Amino acid sequence: MLLTGFILAGGQSSRMGRDKALLPLGSQRLVEVVIERIRPLVEQVVVIGNPRNIQPLQARLVHKVLTDLKPDCGPLMGIYTGLIHTQTALNVFVPCDMPWVESRLIERLTQTCREGAAVAASLHPLEGVQPFPLVCHTKACRTIGALLDTAERSLQALLRQPNTSVISIEEPELWRSFTNVNTIADYAKLSDEPTVAR
Repeated sequence: MLLTGFILAGGQSSRMGRDKALLPLGSQRLVEVVIERIRPLVEQVVVIGNPRNIQPLQARLVHKVLTDLKPDCGPLMGIYTGLIHTQTALNVFVPCDMPWVESRLIERLTQTCREGAAVAASLHPLEGVQPFPLVCHTKACRTIGALLDTAERSLQALLRQPNTSVISIEEPELWRSFTNVNTIADYAKLSDEPTVAR
């Protein structure tokens, strides 16, 4: 079954003070590192974010750039936008600030959806539920739309819905996948870490 990869790059980056997606990281930008991580697993890479900032990536790195159907509604709206536009039943959503996301984790979440779940997320044994990376079947679209109609923007609300599976990730080598870059301090650490896809 085919898989589309969506990079969520529409956040306000308020704690960083600038657009995280375009932060330089070696010879690349942060969003480019995430794209390279997921590219081997997906049929297409689509970025959901500000087209003015992301458009230069389109020709060489991504299939298309989408804008949230309704602005300023958080990542749940980004997921809904992706599911409305996707051409595949299964879809993985990764924020642009998760440069260590591991292919094995995405593959495990995808398998969970292949086995019947509408949404698959992770449980870190020490840090609790991790909403991203998130794999969604298109059948989750109606549920997400209903949450948004009630002004519910919480990803945790989605993960409490029926037919959502949160799987325990016991391997310590996969826990780094859940790290994201929210602050200047996070970014400073990132510059010292290898980000080559594994």
